[in-house]
Amino acid sequence: MGTRSRVVLIGLGVFFVGIAALARFYAYPTLAVAPADQTAHTVSVGKDATIFSAADLKQKTGVELEARRTVRGDVVAADKISKALNREVVVFDTAVVTDDSKNYQFPDDSSKTAELPLSFVQERVVLDAHTGEAVRWNPSGDDNSGEYIATTLEKADRLKPGQNSALFSGHEGLVLKFPFGTEKKTYPFWDTTLRKAFPIDFKGEEPLDGLNVYVFEQEIPKKEVPQAKPLEVPGSLVGDSGKDSVVVQRTYKNTRTLWVEPITGAIIKGREQQLATIAYNGEDKLIATQVTIEYDDATVAKNVKGATENGVAEGGYQSKAAQLHLIGFWVPLLSLILGLLLLASVGFFQLRPRKAD
Repeated sequence: MGTRSRVVLIGLGVFFVGIAALARFYAYPTLAVAPADQTAHTVSVGKDATIFSAADLKQKTGVELEARRTVRGDVVAADKISKALNREVVVFDTAVVTDDSKNYQFPDDSSKTAELPLSFVQERVVLDAHTGEAVRWNPSGDDNSGEYIATTLEKADRLKPGQNSALFSGHEGLVLKFPFGTEKKTYPFWDTTLRKAFPIDFKGEEPLDGLNVYVFEQEIPKKEVPQAKPLEVPGSLVGDSGKDSVVVQRTYKNTRTLWVEPITGAIIKGREQQLATIAYNGEDKLIATQVTIEYDDATVAKNVKGATENGVAEGGYQSKAAQLHLIGFWVPLLSLILGLLLLASVGFFQLRPRKAD
Protein backbone atom coordinates (compact mmCIF):
# COMPACT_ATOMS: atom_id res chain seq x y z
CA MET A 1 0.00 0.00 0.00
CA GLY A 2 1.37 3.39 -0.97
CA THR A 3 1.89 6.28 1.42
CA ARG A 4 -0.90 8.32 -0.16
CA SER A 5 -3.36 5.43 0.22
CA ARG A 6 -2.43 4.95 3.86
CA VAL A 7 -2.95 8.65 4.59
CA VAL A 8 -6.36 8.59 2.91
CA LEU A 9 -7.49 5.50 4.84
CA ILE A 10 -6.21 6.88 8.13
CA GLY A 11 -8.00 10.16 7.47
CA LEU A 12 -11.26 8.39 6.66
CA GLY A 13 -10.92 6.14 9.70
CA VAL A 14 -10.40 9.08 12.04
CA PHE A 15 -13.29 10.92 10.36
CA PHE A 16 -15.80 8.10 10.94
CA VAL A 17 -14.64 7.56 14.54
CA GLY A 18 -15.14 11.30 15.07
CA ILE A 19 -18.62 11.09 13.53
CA ALA A 20 -19.46 8.28 15.97
CA ALA A 21 -18.30 10.32 18.97
CA LEU A 22 -20.03 13.47 17.71
CA ALA A 23 -23.36 11.69 17.16
CA ARG A 24 -23.32 9.90 20.51
CA PHE A 25 -21.94 12.60 22.81
CA TYR A 26 -23.16 15.79 21.14
CA ALA A 27 -25.99 15.25 18.67
CA TYR A 28 -27.92 12.77 20.84
CA PRO A 29 -27.81 14.82 24.09
CA THR A 30 -28.80 17.90 22.08
CA LEU A 31 -31.85 16.15 20.59
CA ALA A 32 -32.85 14.18 23.73
CA VAL A 33 -34.45 17.23 25.32
CA ALA A 34 -38.11 17.93 26.00
CA PRO A 35 -39.19 20.85 23.77
CA ALA A 36 -39.88 23.99 25.79
CA ASP A 37 -42.67 25.07 23.42
CA GLN A 38 -44.54 21.77 23.47
CA THR A 39 -48.34 21.72 23.36
CA ALA A 40 -50.35 18.55 23.99
CA HIS A 41 -54.00 17.60 24.41
CA THR A 42 -55.28 14.28 25.75
CA VAL A 43 -58.82 12.98 26.18
CA SER A 44 -59.67 10.22 28.66
CA VAL A 45 -63.02 8.48 28.90
CA GLY A 46 -64.53 6.61 31.84
CA LYS A 47 -67.70 4.66 31.17
CA ASP A 48 -70.18 3.37 33.74
CA ALA A 49 -68.83 5.57 36.53
CA THR A 50 -70.40 6.21 39.92
CA ILE A 51 -70.23 9.79 41.17
CA PHE A 52 -71.65 11.90 43.97
CA SER A 53 -73.62 14.85 42.63
CA ALA A 54 -73.11 17.89 44.84
CA ALA A 55 -75.98 19.65 43.07
CA ASP A 56 -78.45 16.82 43.72
CA LEU A 57 -76.85 15.59 46.97
CA LYS A 58 -77.01 11.97 45.83
CA GLN A 59 -75.01 9.26 44.07
CA LYS A 60 -75.40 8.69 40.33
CA THR A 61 -74.50 5.48 38.54
CA GLY A 62 -73.90 4.64 34.88
CA VAL A 63 -72.29 8.02 34.23
CA GLU A 64 -69.76 8.53 31.40
CA LEU A 65 -66.93 10.85 32.41
CA GLU A 66 -64.61 12.72 30.08
CA ALA A 67 -61.31 14.23 31.25
CA ARG A 68 -59.52 16.69 28.97
CA ARG A 69 -55.92 17.65 29.68
CA THR A 70 -54.10 20.57 28.07
CA VAL A 71 -50.32 21.02 28.42
CA ARG A 72 -48.58 24.19 27.22
CA GLY A 73 -44.91 25.05 27.45
CA ASP A 74 -43.76 28.46 28.73
CA VAL A 75 -40.60 29.21 26.72
CA VAL A 76 -39.82 32.51 28.44
CA ALA A 77 -40.04 31.02 31.95
CA ALA A 78 -38.02 27.95 30.89
CA ASP A 79 -35.19 30.14 29.60
CA LYS A 80 -35.24 32.31 32.71
CA ILE A 81 -35.23 29.42 35.17
CA SER A 82 -32.60 27.47 33.18
CA LYS A 83 -30.22 30.42 33.49
CA ALA A 84 -31.00 30.91 37.17
CA LEU A 85 -30.42 27.24 38.03
CA ASN A 86 -27.64 26.65 35.49
CA ARG A 87 -29.41 23.56 34.18
CA GLU A 88 -31.77 22.90 31.29
CA VAL A 89 -35.39 22.86 32.40
CA VAL A 90 -38.82 23.14 30.77
CA VAL A 91 -41.90 24.77 32.26
CA PHE A 92 -45.39 23.45 31.56
CA ASP A 93 -48.81 24.78 32.50
CA THR A 94 -51.36 21.98 32.71
CA ALA A 95 -55.11 21.92 33.17
CA VAL A 96 -57.38 18.90 33.58
CA VAL A 97 -61.16 19.29 33.37
CA THR A 98 -63.38 16.29 34.21
CA ASP A 99 -67.12 16.33 33.68
CA ASP A 100 -70.04 14.13 32.68
CA SER A 101 -70.59 16.19 29.52
CA LYS A 102 -68.46 16.09 26.38
CA ASN A 103 -66.31 19.07 25.39
CA TYR A 104 -67.11 20.89 28.62
CA GLN A 105 -66.73 24.69 28.56
CA PHE A 106 -66.48 26.89 31.67
CA PRO A 107 -69.36 29.34 32.20
CA ASP A 108 -68.68 33.02 31.57
CA ASP A 109 -69.66 33.80 35.14
CA SER A 110 -67.76 31.85 37.81
CA SER A 111 -70.57 32.50 40.30
CA LYS A 112 -72.70 29.97 38.38
CA THR A 113 -71.47 27.15 40.60
CA ALA A 114 -74.07 24.72 39.30
CA GLU A 115 -72.38 24.93 35.88
CA LEU A 116 -68.84 24.27 37.12
CA PRO A 117 -67.21 20.94 36.15
CA LEU A 118 -67.17 17.90 38.42
CA SER A 119 -63.41 18.27 38.81
CA PHE A 120 -60.78 20.80 37.78
CA VAL A 121 -57.08 21.13 38.55
CA GLN A 122 -54.37 23.29 37.06
CA GLU A 123 -50.66 23.14 37.76
CA ARG A 124 -47.40 24.78 36.77
CA VAL A 125 -44.48 22.35 36.84
CA VAL A 126 -40.77 22.83 36.27
CA LEU A 127 -39.06 19.72 34.89
CA ASP A 128 -35.53 18.67 34.05
CA ALA A 129 -35.47 18.76 30.24
CA HIS A 130 -33.60 15.44 30.01
CA THR A 131 -34.96 13.27 32.84
CA GLY A 132 -38.49 14.66 33.24
CA GLU A 133 -37.99 14.93 37.02
CA ALA A 134 -39.63 17.78 38.91
CA VAL A 135 -37.36 20.70 39.78
CA ARG A 136 -38.20 22.90 42.75
CA TRP A 137 -38.62 26.55 41.78
CA ASN A 138 -40.33 28.90 44.20
CA PRO A 139 -39.11 32.48 43.60
CA SER A 140 -39.93 35.29 46.00
CA GLY A 141 -41.59 38.64 45.46
CA ASP A 142 -43.68 39.36 42.38
CA ASP A 143 -42.09 36.61 40.29
CA ASN A 144 -44.98 34.37 39.16
CA SER A 145 -42.87 31.82 37.29
CA GLY A 146 -42.85 29.38 40.21
CA GLU A 147 -44.73 26.07 40.49
CA TYR A 148 -48.25 25.94 41.88
CA ILE A 149 -51.43 23.85 42.02
CA ALA A 150 -55.05 25.03 42.08
CA THR A 151 -58.55 23.62 41.82
CA THR A 152 -60.21 26.85 40.62
CA LEU A 153 -59.51 29.45 37.94
CA GLU A 154 -58.88 32.13 40.55
CA LYS A 155 -55.20 33.14 40.85
CA ALA A 156 -55.73 33.85 44.54
CA ASP A 157 -56.50 30.16 45.12
CA ARG A 158 -53.17 28.93 43.75
CA LEU A 159 -51.15 26.96 46.30
CA LYS A 160 -47.40 27.51 46.17
CA PRO A 161 -44.60 25.73 48.06
CA GLY A 162 -43.86 27.39 51.36
CA GLN A 163 -47.35 28.79 51.86
CA ASN A 164 -49.02 25.69 53.29
CA SER A 165 -46.83 22.59 53.20
CA ALA A 166 -49.67 20.40 54.47
CA LEU A 167 -51.57 21.10 51.24
CA PHE A 168 -48.70 21.45 48.75
CA SER A 169 -44.96 21.33 49.39
CA GLY A 170 -43.90 21.25 45.72
CA HIS A 171 -43.83 18.75 42.88
CA GLU A 172 -41.62 15.68 43.14
CA GLY A 173 -40.64 12.69 41.01
CA LEU A 174 -41.73 12.29 37.39
CA VAL A 175 -44.78 14.32 36.41
CA LEU A 176 -45.60 14.42 32.69
CA LYS A 177 -43.02 12.14 31.10
CA PHE A 178 -40.32 9.56 31.75
CA PRO A 179 -36.59 10.03 31.09
CA PHE A 180 -35.12 9.69 27.62
CA GLY A 181 -33.88 6.12 27.58
CA THR A 182 -36.44 4.89 30.12
CA GLU A 183 -35.15 1.92 32.10
CA LYS A 184 -36.95 -1.20 33.30
CA LYS A 185 -37.08 -0.15 36.93
CA THR A 186 -39.16 1.63 39.56
CA TYR A 187 -39.54 5.41 39.40
CA PRO A 188 -41.29 7.93 41.68
CA PHE A 189 -44.34 9.34 39.83
CA TRP A 190 -46.46 12.33 40.85
CA ASP A 191 -50.08 11.99 41.95
CA THR A 192 -51.98 15.26 41.69
CA THR A 193 -54.83 14.29 44.03
CA LEU A 194 -52.61 13.49 47.01
CA ARG A 195 -49.90 15.93 45.86
CA LYS A 196 -46.95 13.62 46.35
CA ALA A 197 -45.01 10.99 44.41
CA PHE A 198 -45.50 7.23 44.80
CA PRO A 199 -43.44 4.38 43.28
CA ILE A 200 -44.44 3.22 39.81
CA ASP A 201 -43.08 -0.22 38.84
CA PHE A 202 -42.00 -1.64 35.49
CA LYS A 203 -44.30 -4.56 34.59
CA GLY A 204 -43.25 -5.60 31.09
CA GLU A 205 -43.16 -4.77 27.39
CA GLU A 206 -45.93 -4.98 24.83
CA PRO A 207 -46.90 -3.61 21.40
CA LEU A 208 -49.33 -0.72 21.26
CA ASP A 209 -50.61 0.35 17.84
CA GLY A 210 -47.43 -1.05 16.30
CA LEU A 211 -45.15 0.69 18.81
CA ASN A 212 -43.10 -1.16 21.43
CA VAL A 213 -43.82 0.29 24.86
CA TYR A 214 -42.91 -0.30 28.49
CA VAL A 215 -45.82 -0.85 30.89
CA PHE A 216 -45.61 0.72 34.37
CA GLU A 217 -48.09 0.30 37.22
CA GLN A 218 -48.57 2.40 40.35
CA GLU A 219 -50.60 1.34 43.37
CA ILE A 220 -51.68 4.30 45.48
CA PRO A 221 -52.99 3.17 48.87
CA LYS A 222 -56.11 4.62 50.40
CA LYS A 223 -55.35 8.06 51.87
CA GLU A 224 -57.25 11.10 53.06
CA VAL A 225 -57.22 13.90 50.49
CA PRO A 226 -55.73 17.24 51.68
CA GLN A 227 -58.43 19.91 51.99
CA ALA A 228 -57.96 23.68 52.08
CA LYS A 229 -61.04 23.95 54.30
CA PRO A 230 -63.27 21.42 56.10
CA LEU A 231 -65.64 19.48 53.86
CA GLU A 232 -69.17 19.60 55.18
CA VAL A 233 -72.33 17.73 54.12
CA PRO A 234 -75.83 17.33 55.60
CA GLY A 235 -75.74 14.86 58.45
CA SER A 236 -78.54 12.83 56.88
CA LEU A 237 -76.25 11.84 53.99
CA VAL A 238 -73.87 10.03 56.30
CA GLY A 239 -76.33 8.52 58.74
CA ASP A 240 -76.31 11.31 61.33
CA SER A 241 -79.75 12.83 60.76
CA GLY A 242 -79.67 14.63 64.08
CA LYS A 243 -77.20 17.19 62.69
CA ASP A 244 -77.83 19.66 59.90
CA SER A 245 -74.16 19.68 58.87
CA VAL A 246 -71.15 17.48 59.69
CA VAL A 247 -67.49 17.54 58.73
CA VAL A 248 -66.46 14.59 56.57
CA GLN A 249 -63.22 13.33 55.05
CA ARG A 250 -62.58 12.57 51.40
CA THR A 251 -60.49 9.44 50.80
CA TYR A 252 -58.84 8.29 47.60
CA LYS A 253 -56.98 5.33 46.14
CA ASN A 254 -55.89 4.57 42.61
CA THR A 255 -54.24 2.02 40.37
CA ARG A 256 -52.45 3.91 37.59
CA THR A 257 -51.11 2.13 34.49
CA LEU A 258 -48.91 3.95 31.98
CA TRP A 259 -47.68 2.79 28.57
CA VAL A 260 -44.37 4.53 27.88
CA GLU A 261 -42.30 4.79 24.71
CA PRO A 262 -38.83 4.10 26.20
CA ILE A 263 -36.57 6.01 23.79
CA THR A 264 -38.35 9.36 24.20
CA GLY A 265 -39.95 8.68 27.60
CA ALA A 266 -43.32 9.83 26.24
CA ILE A 267 -46.51 8.52 27.85
CA ILE A 268 -48.50 7.00 25.00
CA LYS A 269 -51.47 5.79 27.02
CA GLY A 270 -52.72 6.12 30.57
CA ARG A 271 -55.38 4.36 32.62
CA GLU A 272 -56.59 5.00 36.16
CA GLN A 273 -58.84 2.89 38.37
CA GLN A 274 -59.99 5.44 40.93
CA LEU A 275 -62.06 5.09 44.05
CA ALA A 276 -62.82 8.20 46.10
CA THR A 277 -65.17 8.08 49.06
CA ILE A 278 -66.73 10.38 51.63
CA ALA A 279 -65.98 9.11 55.13
CA TYR A 280 -67.50 10.11 58.44
CA ASN A 281 -65.84 9.31 61.74
CA GLY A 282 -63.36 7.11 59.89
CA GLU A 283 -66.01 5.04 58.07
CA ASP A 284 -66.80 5.22 54.34
CA LYS A 285 -70.37 6.43 53.84
CA LEU A 286 -70.62 7.51 50.18
CA ILE A 287 -68.81 6.91 46.91
CA ALA A 288 -67.53 10.24 45.60
CA THR A 289 -66.06 8.75 42.40
CA GLN A 290 -65.59 5.19 41.21
CA VAL A 291 -64.34 4.89 37.65
CA THR A 292 -61.88 3.27 35.29
CA ILE A 293 -60.81 6.08 32.98
CA GLU A 294 -58.26 5.88 30.14
CA TYR A 295 -57.01 7.66 27.02
CA ASP A 296 -59.43 7.33 24.13
CA ASP A 297 -58.37 5.65 20.88
CA ALA A 298 -57.87 8.97 19.06
CA THR A 299 -55.41 10.19 21.73
CA VAL A 300 -53.40 6.97 21.59
CA ALA A 301 -53.31 7.06 17.77
CA LYS A 302 -52.17 10.70 17.85
CA ASN A 303 -49.41 9.91 20.32
CA VAL A 304 -48.15 7.07 18.12
CA LYS A 305 -48.60 8.40 14.57
CA GLY A 306 -48.99 12.13 15.15
CA ALA A 307 -51.77 14.58 14.27
CA THR A 308 -52.44 18.28 14.00
CA GLU A 309 -54.68 19.98 16.54
CA ASN A 310 -55.53 23.67 16.23
CA GLY A 311 -52.82 23.99 13.59
CA VAL A 312 -50.10 22.54 15.86
CA ALA A 313 -48.46 19.16 15.33
CA GLU A 314 -48.73 16.86 18.37
CA GLY A 315 -47.60 13.33 19.25
CA GLY A 316 -45.93 11.25 16.55
CA TYR A 317 -43.61 9.48 18.96
CA GLN A 318 -43.10 6.48 16.68
CA SER A 319 -41.15 8.57 14.17
CA LYS A 320 -39.49 10.68 16.88
CA ALA A 321 -38.24 7.55 18.63
CA ALA A 322 -36.93 6.12 15.34
CA GLN A 323 -35.01 9.32 14.58
CA LEU A 324 -33.56 9.55 18.08
CA HIS A 325 -32.58 5.85 18.02
CA LEU A 326 -30.86 6.38 14.67
CA ILE A 327 -28.79 9.30 15.99
CA GLY A 328 -28.11 7.81 19.41
CA PHE A 329 -27.41 4.19 18.43
CA TRP A 330 -27.11 3.26 14.76
CA VAL A 331 -25.10 6.24 13.48
CA PRO A 332 -22.49 5.98 16.30
CA LEU A 333 -22.27 2.19 16.02
CA LEU A 334 -21.94 1.95 12.25
CA SER A 335 -19.58 4.95 12.05
CA LEU A 336 -17.37 3.49 14.78
CA ILE A 337 -17.24 0.06 13.10
CA LEU A 338 -16.41 1.58 9.71
CA GLY A 339 -13.77 3.87 11.18
CA LEU A 340 -12.07 1.05 13.10
CA LEU A 341 -12.12 -1.20 10.03
CA LEU A 342 -10.41 1.48 7.95
CA LEU A 343 -7.74 2.02 10.60
CA ALA A 344 -7.28 -1.73 11.03
CA SER A 345 -6.83 -2.20 7.30
CA VAL A 346 -3.95 0.27 7.34
CA GLY A 347 -2.28 -1.66 10.14
CA PHE A 348 -2.89 -4.96 8.38
CA PHE A 349 -1.26 -3.86 5.13
CA GLN A 350 1.55 -2.14 7.00
CA LEU A 351 2.48 -5.16 9.12
CA ARG A 352 1.94 -8.04 6.70
CA PRO A 353 5.15 -9.74 5.45
CA ARG A 354 6.43 -8.52 2.09
CA LYS A 355 7.74 -10.89 -0.57
CA ALA A 356 11.46 -10.63 -1.37
CA ASP A 357 12.36 -9.19 -4.79
